[in-house]
Amino acid sequence: MIEGNPYIVCVGDPSGRAVVFGWAATEPEIGVPCRLERVRMILRFGTDDRGLFGIAALGPAPDTKMTVAVPATLCVPRQILIPTAEAADALSKH
Repeated sequence: MIEGNPYIVCVGDPSGRAVVFGWAATEPEIGVPCRLERVRMILRFGTDDRGLFGIAALGPAPDTKMTVAVPATLCVPRQILIPTAEAADALSKH
């Protein structure tokens, strides 16, 4: 069983940006470092994703590219989305 809640977090600075999906014990805040666990980076959106909000609402399309999960990472959110339960399940299994 996964503890915590699922989040899609946009992170980055002038040298680069990334979108990650992971689980956090406490709700992340914009600009405040947070620990995400079982983290996967969304490398490329699929043709049917309908953007970041589409992934948060519906989960990833079959051709969405994601990394394997790493145990944990520390990040500073620039934007935070709370995916639906169905989207979080699909993101975890994609």
